[in-house]
Amino acid sequence: MKKWVKSALFFSATALLLAGCGAKGTTSSESTESSVATEQNITVSLPAQLSTLDTTQTTDKVTFTVVQHIFEGLYRLDDDSQTVPALAESVDISEDGKIYTFHLRDDIKWSDGTPITADDFLFSWKRLVNPETMGPNAYWLDNVVNSLDIREGRADIDSIGLKALDEQTFEVTLINPQPSFLSIVSIGWLAPQNEAFVTEQGDNYALSSENMIYSGPFILENWEPASDNWTLKPNPEYYDADKVKLTEVNGSTIKEESTGIGLFETGELDFTKITGQNVQHFKDNEAIVSQQEVANRFLDFNKKANDELGNKHFRKAIALAIDKEGLVNNVLADGSATLNGLIPANLYANPETNEDFRAYSGEYNVYDLDAATKEWTTAKKELGFDTIELTLLVDDSENGKKISEFVQNQLETNLPGLKIKITPQPANNVNQSRADKKYELSLSGWTAGSSDLNSYFNLYRSGSSYNYGEYENEEFSKLVSDAITVDANDENKVFEDYKQAEKILLEDDAAQVPLYQSAANYLVNPKAKNIVYHSYGDYFNLREAYIEE
Repeated sequence: MKKWVKSALFFSATALLLAGCGAKGTTSSESTESSVATEQNITVSLPAQLSTLDTTQTTDKVTFTVVQHIFEGLYRLDDDSQTVPALAESVDISEDGKIYTFHLRDDIKWSDGTPITADDFLFSWKRLVNPETMGPNAYWLDNVVNSLDIREGRADIDSIGLKALDEQTFEVTLINPQPSFLSIVSIGWLAPQNEAFVTEQGDNYALSSENMIYSGPFILENWEPASDNWTLKPNPEYYDADKVKLTEVNGSTIKEESTGIGLFETGELDFTKITGQNVQHFKDNEAIVSQQEVANRFLDFNKKANDELGNKHFRKAIALAIDKEGLVNNVLADGSATLNGLIPANLYANPETNEDFRAYSGEYNVYDLDAATKEWTTAKKELGFDTIELTLLVDDSENGKKISEFVQNQLETNLPGLKIKITPQPANNVNQSRADKKYELSLSGWTAGSSDLNSYFNLYRSGSSYNYGEYENEEFSKLVSDAITVDANDENKVFEDYKQAEKILLEDDAAQVPLYQSAANYLVNPKAKNIVYHSYGDYFNLREAYIEE
């Protein structure tokens, strides 16, 4: 057996983050602790409300930002987004890479003093997969023995490849080796849950900060659904409590950037997200921190909403008719980069060749007005229409407004007869509307939850809970399945499987329109130190942050 205390993640570490001016913008804002302020309070904002804090159900990055502070799992991400032991002190990985035996730390406890045991992981992971309680992120465990069959109703939940060998030993048996597995268990969807507490709370579990107990460095206070405010305070039972310096984090939802900037400039806010022209305005300010996110933004089609969206020439015309360079340079102007593929850059590199997948797979549906016109003419002829109006579902943020208006102008100008009606909704409502198939076009995004390429391809696999547009292509699904099963041990085959799948999805079927790889920009109080910006999982992390005098 091999004892690992840290995983070897095979993704490119280059160019993940862009340095900001003044405050250090690599992975954290660092400083010595020689002049720590007496008051260790910080005020932060997020651009949307928190959704469910039941970790088996959480899906959005805003909520995961808080989840990563209050719930910790077997492993966590360090300052460089590498996986390190958390509630587990180590893991043994079998020679064939299929059996992970996690050894929990001594004396780890929930925030109420109850011991955290291997049974808490067994309970939460089974709850994630069980069809009666299944969460949207259950697919992350599809490589666990019998997990996929369980969630699709073909096997009993107790047949899953998970065992609590004793109170401090948790065993996971995979179907195929998975080099990214430790990155997956480092995100909150696989945090533990205490069965006795969850059962006692029943339907009230995680409906407010009072209906939860916590395993992470902080506990949550003053939160309930639809609340715009919440508070983090140190968890006194956390095994590494000495590393937590902040005594209070006051969080709020601020959708209007101008409001956040105003509060920041008056000293009432220490951390706020900014975009577009505001990034340009503050580009020489010591408070700005910038990073290239491993995340994409794209147009998605509800292909069964009408005959037009079911026609690939119609979709292809839309895919070719949007000037992405104009979008990122003239509308966003925040460090975002054009994206002509499903997978953003710097997610994963082939460990044998060190080639990033984005470079390996190439580009699809690059802006081409002549080609768009030809596809549009073919679509009109096949479908027999002169004019058509489509709705475009977007979130009601400032960025959502700007991007949707740009897309609307591009499509109405470049595809004569097409009208776009923009329908803004709160971010959480957008996700629900997509899940309910109540849209035609949607402006959507996906942030890497781990270094696993499958997290993006899963969006379009048949049967995926995230396949909102009901895309179906047997060859695509087979290639994705092969990449995570029969070809899993051969990185070159995996890359080729995914490349061919991406070509089918984007070039052949035009099932999605990639727009750009986003950048994240923040105004951060220069006295706030050791704030970490992970490549995926959250916007920021305050585990070891502190305020300098």
